[in-house]
Parts: sequence; C-alpha cells; structure tokens
Amino acid sequence: MQGYIKLHRKILDNGVFADAELLKVFVWCILKANTTPNVVYGRKVEVGEFITGRITASEELHLKPSTIYKRLQRLKAQGYIDISSTTKNSLITVVNYKSYQLNDKPKKRNLDTVSNKFLIEVSAFKELYSVDMLEAFVDYWTEPNKSKTRLRYELQKTFDIARRLKTWSKNESKFRTKKNNVMDTWQSVRNEMLND
Repeated sequence: MQGYIKLHRKILDNGVFADAELLKVFVWCILKANTTPNVVYGRKVEVGEFITGRITASEELHLKPSTIYKRLQRLKAQGYIDISSTTKNSLITVVNYKSYQLNDKPKKRNLDTVSNKFLIEVSAFKELYSVDMLEAFVDYWTEPNKSKTRLRYELQKTFDIARRLKTWSKNESKFRTKKNNVMDTWQSVRNEMLND
C-alpha cells in the first residue's frame, strides 16, 4: 500500500478520539480500505472496503481479538463503518470513504483566465509604452509551460510587471537599434556592389 490518508479535524470532537484503541482501529480501517476495486477471496471488494478477520487484525494492531471485535462494533454503532461477516472473514466498509478520501484531485487551472488577468495588469501601463511593445510583452510572458499548467511569468521567482516592462523597453530599443544598423550596413554594401 502506498500514499496517504486524510483525517479531518472534526475527529477531535467526536467519541473516536477520546478512546485511543478506538482511534487506532478506525485509522487502521481507513489505511486498509481499498483505493481501487478488487476481488479478494472470490469476493468483490469496492473502494473504501477491505476484508479481514479478527486474528489478522489482532496481529496487525497488537490488540486482543476480543478488543478488536468490540471496537469494530462500536465504530459500526457510531456509523463510521459497516461490517458484513461470513464464517471465515469480514468485509468492512468505511462509510463515506469516497467523499472524504478520494476527492483530492486538483482542479485544472484555466490558463485563459490567468492570461486575461495578466493582460489587464499590463494594460495599466498603456500610457507609458506602445501597444505593440505591450502585446509582445504579454505574448512572451503568457506562454504556457510544456504541461500547460503555468504561464512563463508564474515560473519566475519574482515578477514585478513595472520593472519587467522597463527592462523590456530598454532591451527592445537596443535590439531595434542594432537591427536597423545591421540592415543599414547590409543595404549600403549591397548598393555599393550594384553601383560598381
């Protein structure tokens, strides 16, 4: 078995926490419960269920079989588990297991919403910088990562839009000047070759 379980703080307020052996048995039940459907000893075992016997439980919990039986009956009476027994073993169902153990899938982020929020923040600088520059800035910094979970600007340790825009503007002017110089030089060489 791998992974973890979740325990809600409400457990402090109910009778389970007051009795150490009862708490131990309850946590053991949550830990033993299947996270995927299975077939054990020819019985179908669903998510939140597991098969055990008093002797096996006694060995795992280091408690007497009679103590295990009493604690399981108490958990059943309190509505935390359900027990379906045969002469060989018991199928224990943790009540509401799915609702409080399996709904931990993170919600997928809507990158369009995050991108639009970034665009709104950047548009506050439209009086200081050209629209073309701001569009290029937004296009660059809102590029998603490979897994499409975050945008480029979110991957930075720090990100102050005002400072980044200032640097972007300086670099853009340097780049534009160099590009124009190269083009001018190339065109002048070309013109000289044509004139010769």
